[in-house]
Amino acid sequence: MNLEKLEKNTHEAIDFWIDAYKRYDFDQITQAPAEGSWSLGQIGIHLWMSAKGFFFKNAEKCLQQDGVERGKGKKIAAHLIFTFRMLPPVKYDMPKQVAVVPKQPESKEQLIAKLEVIKTMASAYIKRIPDSDPALKTKHPFLGHLNTAEWIELCNIHFRHHKRQKARLEKHFGWS
Repeated sequence: MNLEKLEKNTHEAIDFWIDAYKRYDFDQITQAPAEGSWSLGQIGIHLWMSAKGFFFKNAEKCLQQDGVERGKGKKIAAHLIFTFRMLPPVKYDMPKQVAVVPKQPESKEQLIAKLEVIKTMASAYIKRIPDSDPALKTKHPFLGHLNTAEWIELCNIHFRHHKRQKARLEKHFGWS
């Protein structure tokens, strides 16, 4: 795996969102198209929460050899996701036990700062990939077992997956 390319691609995926938030005012960022739909700000909070509390948490478990399994594999769907570096263009429902509706950000600046933190954390994890054993993996609820590098790559894929949601919001509000 080319770690420089992974870091560059991950930074680009995060910067896409940071740049988007810089273009909109806070009222736009927190405007939801309908009851039960997420705003751009809620998407950003979701990206921050999932990176920190799911993707990086599992990468850390792999690095610390905490609750890992050796030699387990990914499911077929995961092989496709990693080959094409994208999730299928459908809406996913989170498992009920972990489903959380993200809160609105407190401010535009807070949201951007949270994503900057994720960018820094991603770089730190990418630098640690050579120290990890690629055979040690933790289980993703749908994709099977992933190692440190795969968790970081999946975080990148997840950031890019939400671009479609952003495009739908911009179209709805006539911002594009």
